Amino acid sequence: MKFGHAFKEALEGESYPSHWVERAIPYRQLKKVLGKVCEELTKNGYDPDTLHKLLAARNAEYSLMADGSPLLQPKLVVRPALNAPGSLASDSLAKLRALAEPVESPLDPTGPADPDHDEQCGWVKIPLDSDAKFFSILQTDVSELDSLQSQECQSMNDDICILGSEISLVAKPHKGLIRLSKSDLYRWREIFELYLAAQVFFSTTEAAGGSRNSGKARKQLIWFQDEVNRRKLPHKFKLEASAAAYQRFLSLNATLLQNLQFQELNQTAITKIIKKFDKQTSLGVKAEFPKVMNSANFIVESIAKGICAQLSREVLVIVPQIVDYTCTICLSLCWLPIRLDCDHIFCIRCMIKMQNRNKQQCPLCRANTVQLATEAHIDEELMSFLERWFPKETKEKQAYNEIERRKELLGDIYTDTHTPCIIM
Repeated sequence: MKFGHAFKEALEGESYPSHWVERAIPYRQLKKVLGKVCEELTKNGYDPDTLHKLLAARNAEYSLMADGSPLLQPKLVVRPALNAPGSLASDSLAKLRALAEPVESPLDPTGPADPDHDEQCGWVKIPLDSDAKFFSILQTDVSELDSLQSQECQSMNDDICILGSEISLVAKPHKGLIRLSKSDLYRWREIFELYLAAQVFFSTTEAAGGSRNSGKARKQLIWFQDEVNRRKLPHKFKLEASAAAYQRFLSLNATLLQNLQFQELNQTAITKIIKKFDKQTSLGVKAEFPKVMNSANFIVESIAKGICAQLSREVLVIVPQIVDYTCTICLSLCWLPIRLDCDHIFCIRCMIKMQNRNKQQCPLCRANTVQLATEAHIDEELMSFLERWFPKETKEKQAYNEIERRKELLGDIYTDTHTPCIIM
């Protein structure tokens, strides 16, 4: 299937908003104008083979950007010297000089200097009316897509702010386990844990790090939704507002995915039409076009980058994850947190064990700070934070620490209080 037809079907088949489709790259129109570009060049004696020879012999220069102009203004200058490598046939010179505009120097002044030769056969500018129309259309549409992307980013950022406010209310921690019934803190923590694990739009793995394409992003988003449903987390919400916030969260991700698909589709259209332009004209703009369009975010940057960063700042950080507050020795919640002089944090039981074993160095940085730790090194602010955001985990760690302390005091004669007394 030819790309033009596939492009049209993709625009019609993905349920894109009508104002998106109206701003899509006009691939078929550009293809028609490209045909006129080829006709114009051939009419003036510049078929692809001739241009290829002239450019290779440095008897022609082509540029898309005029000096000091923000608009693309294609410019082709040639040096039609007789008997020079890549030159035109003699019967084309008279016609060329009648149509072309003399210029003082080539676009690339690094070519071999030969005053006598330049005086005999100077550089001339070739009229490129259709070529100018082609790039005028392309630049205008890329700018429109850039504007559309900015509008969509702003709209999604506004939704993110609203979503952040909603989740802040329903996932707000309350002091004590009894009042957890008024919060969906643990449901949202599990949802965000799954979302971070899915790495929907960006991957942090060594093998495939960086942004994902829309196909992979769709696959990861489906995995995330399936896993949430498998664990029946939406049905476990205690607050109705949580269900509405979760639907907004899914809708935001779906919108971002659709934006990413639309961006990729149009970027492919741009790549295809530029490749076709080079093939049919031999003017070689593939490398230059992205550079002269470097102000267009639509071309140089994925829409997912800024949105995902905003989503992380405004939403995902609302509910802290236990992995960020885990002791690196026992791999459980860092309770009570001991902040060493080297600024690394460990739970109090692991610190006591290290001191009892006469350890001197911090396990992370090897600074001699372990034996210097005292009760004064307990991070009271962090302790209060953990107690508020991780009430279940802190209670479990307190119970575990108490058992560990009794074992250290009583040794082998320690008996778990949950074990029935064999004497009575």
